[in-house]
Amino acid sequence: MNRMLVLAAAVAGLVAVACGSAATAANTASPSPSPGRGGGQFRNGASGQLVQVTGQTLIVTGPNGDLTVTFSGTTTFTRTSTAVLADIVPGVCITATGQKDATGLLTATTVRLAPKTASGCAAAGRFGPNASPPAGASPRPTPSGLPPMAFISGEVTGATGISITVLTTTSGSQTITVPTTASVTRTVVAASTDLRTGECVLATGARDAAGTVQATSITITPAGPSGTCVTGFGGGRGPGRGGATPGASAPNG
Repeated sequence: MNRMLVLAAAVAGLVAVACGSAATAANTASPSPSPGRGGGQFRNGASGQLVQVTGQTLIVTGPNGDLTVTFSGTTTFTRTSTAVLADIVPGVCITATGQKDATGLLTATTVRLAPKTASGCAAAGRFGPNASPPAGASPRPTPSGLPPMAFISGEVTGATGISITVLTTTSGSQTITVPTTASVTRTVVAASTDLRTGECVLATGARDAAGTVQATSITITPAGPSGTCVTGFGGGRGPGRGGATPGASAPNG
């Protein structure tokens, strides 16, 4: 009887040791997630409707609530607004995206215009979040079943109706078609004094530990119908918060 009791105790001890070792191994293999490692912590920038300006601090509201953005004397500002076909004139820089036909002629669906800089059109339009593709780059892959997209960028050297001649940095002079149905926007250099509550902003920059975006560049665009802003970080559209009147001068200070 005593031998049976001793054997049972020994077996119980072995089971306890095995379970303890398994628990230790599981804890070692699956450490607890470190705080602050959520996916949102790695997203840089903020976008939405500008609802408040205090000095160099902005409050931007979007689908996920309010975000704080700060800027400095080195932050670059640009303003993007709607343009028309008549704004495509010789001397401006252009990035046109669309589809090419069998002969290689591109018909644009979207066009971005920017002023020519001291470095020429190779650099113009590549500031901020709506950066033009670098020379030699390929468009993003097109989803299966859709026609492939292409782009051409460079300096406009001629414009006759919907026929636009572009001097590119890689392929020389090319002619593209810009139909009246194409979406045309124009980007110009701006300043912090151009900030207006109610308009939309897209700030690019790293977030600090508190979640504040330290902007290196800010793009200003008009609010859409019903005061909506197309957000560039996280997607979706965010309605403006009450009290943000589109076009109102932002109080600085």
